[in-house]
Amino acid sequence: MSELRLRPITDADAADERIIGWHTDPEGYRLMLEEPRSPGEAVSAIREWAAAWERDGLSYWVAERDGEPIGIGGLRQFTHKGVGYLNLYYRLDPSERGRGTAREIARAATAFGVEHRPDLPIVARIGPINEPSLRTARSAGMIELGEFRLPHDPPGEASILFNAPHVVTGPPTDAERSELLDLWVAVNDAGGAVGFEAGAPRAEVARVLDEHLSSDMLVRLVHPTMDTFYDPSSYGALIGFGFLRRPTAAVARHRVSLLRVMTDPALRGRWFGRLLVAALHGQARRSGAEIAEIDYRGGTGLGEFYEQCGYAESGRVVDGLKFSFGYRDDVSMTCRLTPPVQQRR
Repeated sequence: MSELRLRPITDADAADERIIGWHTDPEGYRLMLEEPRSPGEAVSAIREWAAAWERDGLSYWVAERDGEPIGIGGLRQFTHKGVGYLNLYYRLDPSERGRGTAREIARAATAFGVEHRPDLPIVARIGPINEPSLRTARSAGMIELGEFRLPHDPPGEASILFNAPHVVTGPPTDAERSELLDLWVAVNDAGGAVGFEAGAPRAEVARVLDEHLSSDMLVRLVHPTMDTFYDPSSYGALIGFGFLRRPTAAVARHRVSLLRVMTDPALRGRWFGRLLVAALHGQARRSGAEIAEIDYRGGTGLGEFYEQCGYAESGRVVDGLKFSFGYRDDVSMTCRLTPPVQQRR
């Protein structure tokens, strides 16, 4: 399958009968709690989504393969009871259903939102019978919060509300420090490569954690709750964390190192690792960094993951790390932190 390309939707797309048809076809709305649009309504919606790129700097993308549109999706800014949020949306050409395309679009959208707009919660409302869409949201790191009803929902058919993980910066409370330590120990014991071997003494992990807390910038990914939307200081359990360190030399201040990047091993496979890297990149960019660097232990498969996050290998010391179980390569990777899409158009 050829590579998926995402581009901002434009006014010209309002004349594309394929894109209009995705929003008027009753079959595409069969599992949803809303009705298909009329052709005129679809054209108006597409034009509004295009205008939002200029107004808000963010709106929906058209997804293309080999230059042909095959879907639409992304994030668009809305307001609910005075609170701004980003709506996660995806809709496909019938030929693309069941091929993982919606997952690709949704994952790109959640990573973009967490990186570039962590100030706005990412929200999705999905009908309880829409299993394909529910699977897509979960695979993109969205977290189910429970039922949520709006006045226009059909009687007895409330939607399921999803939010993306919440990004928290700043020093932790004592209880949150304990949560960080618990997670780091759990990652070690699960075989994670974050500076220790399995079974490392808790006191030693605590010592290194405190060193980072005293000198580096902490970025956390946490579970949202029903209260987080209105009160960002009200959030749930820790999902993952990492640190940012800036060089002291003036000629290298445009660089940043990502350190001790880890997620809860019980939550693997849910896109949280990618969202954590996005959160770290976003915070690094806002602090003025242009180039991100990260080191990893060879033989862990992390190189492929970081390549998917935009990194390229920049150095390798063969057998540079020595453990009780043998030698491993010490690998360095770098990534240029490009500006947001709306600044590159």
